[in-house]
Amino acid sequence: MRQLSLVLTVGILGTIACESALMAQSTEKRATPPTFDNTATSIFFFKDVFAEGLSGERPAVLSENRQQMIAGPAGGGMSGGGGAAPAASGGGAAGEWADIISPTTIQDEVKKLNNQLTTTVENVRKFNGGGFEEARRDFTELAMLFEIIAEHDGDVRWKEFALTARDGFARAGFNSKVGTDNSFKEAKLRAEDLQQLVRGGTIDTREADPKATWDAIADRPPLMQRLEIGYQKKLKPMTASESEFKSNIEEILHEAEVIAAIAHAMQKEGFEYHDDEDYLGFCQQMQEAALNVVKAVKDNNADAARTAAGDVGQSCSSCHESYR
Repeated sequence: MRQLSLVLTVGILGTIACESALMAQSTEKRATPPTFDNTATSIFFFKDVFAEGLSGERPAVLSENRQQMIAGPAGGGMSGGGGAAPAASGGGAAGEWADIISPTTIQDEVKKLNNQLTTTVENVRKFNGGGFEEARRDFTELAMLFEIIAEHDGDVRWKEFALTARDGFARAGFNSKVGTDNSFKEAKLRAEDLQQLVRGGTIDTREADPKATWDAIADRPPLMQRLEIGYQKKLKPMTASESEFKSNIEEILHEAEVIAAIAHAMQKEGFEYHDDEDYLGFCQQMQEAALNVVKAVKDNNADAARTAAGDVGQSCSSCHESYR
């Protein structure tokens, strides 16, 4: 009983102490809230910082989803109107190559070629048994692409290694005209260089001529093979119907830009027939038709894409008939 009385006494005293503390806290005087003179504070503070404090145009979106760039909102054409001239989709940089092929397309094509070459140079037997022809085509295209990277006004990866890589891939392409142990070793080394670059690594840079002409960079026949693949296996079947168009819209854009770039490159000094007006006319027709495919993709217009792809094929046929 004495213990119980002691516990009750302690509890009562504790309750009284808490109530006393709360009463003291409630009667404690607090500082008077500050007041502001609106006339004075308006000198230093904005009523609406966004309306009054910012001047000039707000910055454009720094990056954009590639699919949104192609299809636009709700699957429609690109915002800004469908009447715009074909332009690069990699940031709108002005310049000769930026108006033909975007940094995204260049980088994706280089990665694709890296995968193909990794398979081609797996072993010398495969290379010498016919793989050297695929290597020649892929290395020749790589040499072209890295020359474009060196000249491109846009923000493209690998610029600091572009000329060294261009020369190495060009040499591997020329040497891969035949399948030998030596051409295989060269192809293997250059394929390893490409893997390093794609993975974010570096390669040893060598002195290179920034004004090298195209006869030292790329052969025309391997690029013609790439054009045939791009049209016959890509553009033609992928634009044959609206459903195919919608299912392959990104691949169509990619192939059209690659074709336009090859057609433009083959008009350059150094390529066979570069001074032949008829040949140049066919190249220009192909380039224009390919860029019309790009525009049709951005406008989400399947019919226009099919028509433009047909024009690409017609330019190929007309050229082959004249230069067999």
